[in-house]
Amino acid sequence: MKIARSENDRLIKVLNNSELIGENRENYLSVKIFTIDNGTGSAGFESSEVSHNLLIAVSEFDEEPNQSLFEIGPFYNPKFVKWTNEKEYEKEFEIEYGIYSNRKTIKLKININELKMAK
Repeated sequence: MKIARSENDRLIKVLNNSELIGENRENYLSVKIFTIDNGTGSAGFESSEVSHNLLIAVSEFDEEPNQSLFEIGPFYNPKFVKWTNEKEYEKEFEIEYGIYSNRKTIKLKININELKMAK
């Protein structure tokens, strides 16, 4: 048995500070959506609030699955809304973000090779 301490600062931050906000493990793809904060003051407000990026992990179901990780942002106060469309090898979902009085919604599509905005 080997025990090693990771020196990967980005990985350490992600694993200690991310929050799972959405997950879908149906059909041929597993998709997990995490938020990671961008640090104090990153939202650009005087109150030192933070913005977040989304980390979206996608994996096929297989003994040796293809896997990808996508990062998109920054968003202020992002929230997962719902899964809107599911195909065998592609999933679509909505994220809501912004200040309380002016929330916006973005629809994203993901497959094993790409993350893109849906129309």
